[in-house]
Amino acid sequence: MHRRIVFGFTAWLLLGQLIWGVPYFARKYNLRCVSCHTHPPNLNQFGQDFFARGYRMQEGTVAAHKTIPVAVWASQRLEYKDPLDLTKSFPNRIELISGGEITDKISYFAEWRALSFETTASGTLRDRSGRFEDLFLVFRLDDTFSVTAGQFRMLSQWDASRRLSLSTPLAFSAGIGGEPARSSRIGSLRSFSLEGRAPALRLTAVINRGAHPADGWYHEFTVPFAGEFSAPLTDEARSTASFELEARPKGLLYETYYRVGLNSLGGSFFAGDDRWMGNLTGQREIGRHQIYASLGTARFRSDLQDFRLSVGDYYFPRNWLALGARLDHRSADRQGPAFVPHVNFHFPGEQYTFMLVVEPFLQKNNSGVAVELSAVF
Repeated sequence: MHRRIVFGFTAWLLLGQLIWGVPYFARKYNLRCVSCHTHPPNLNQFGQDFFARGYRMQEGTVAAHKTIPVAVWASQRLEYKDPLDLTKSFPNRIELISGGEITDKISYFAEWRALSFETTASGTLRDRSGRFEDLFLVFRLDDTFSVTAGQFRMLSQWDASRRLSLSTPLAFSAGIGGEPARSSRIGSLRSFSLEGRAPALRLTAVINRGAHPADGWYHEFTVPFAGEFSAPLTDEARSTASFELEARPKGLLYETYYRVGLNSLGGSFFAGDDRWMGNLTGQREIGRHQIYASLGTARFRSDLQDFRLSVGDYYFPRNWLALGARLDHRSADRQGPAFVPHVNFHFPGEQYTFMLVVEPFLQKNNSGVAVELSAVF
């Protein structure tokens, strides 16, 4: 294990020397990180519109430059878990990120974790190096319809990969299990959650478009499959992050929401394998605040139902500082609500940035704190 940690730090330094200087999109268009982000990785309006165009600038506004189409996100994490009286520090991520247009109608996005460590419920360190966070193509059929194919997050309205907290709001992360499988690995991949990634096909229709490219009323139909795209790099990862893909769909997810600027309101419903999940989500920008809330319920195969709720706020008092807090509750946990404050710093926000996130987790008999230092270049 110590050799792996040393390898992680060494790889971090080598990649930094190889691709140091700028994230891919900032380098390509000669922009600052904060051009697209209110506070990385949270998108502002400019960033939302850039994404909605398929990683394209508005025609005739900003010239593109040839560059290496890769950015790097590397991070070191410190965790303290009070129930286990455990403190652990480890390099948890070296991620290679690429995206952009292939043709006028096709765009792509890929996140590959060359190094990936995470703690388990027992406090041990799990190696999942070589897994893909995202790997998908978007085919834009016309101004209304598009098809997404590959591995991506299930929920579109509130993308958990752009959260400012280290943990995901419980209303999105709480899952429902699938049918029993021949192995625990396949069994875990058959579960479904709104923030979870899975190989999938998605049809998107956007109507009633507004003043911004990202505005409109979205209707999305997603068919997820049990599996994970991965190219495992270690012996342990060949077990914990093996490439898997089952041909049988998990079910069908329908999501609809209306977006105007950074505000949105919508809902989603998933059904399949004798289980279902329903959810309502809203976001509202008020001055320097971005408030969000989500509530839902789910029915498990065992006929058990539970209620889940997340309410939170991001506050941006300075360009380099974000303060946040979230309340999570799930009836099935029987532990009472959890309060999750977090503080985010980033510097300098130019064509590369460093980020520091401090996040306590406060819940009866289940408290802790996590600290993560990242470099994105």
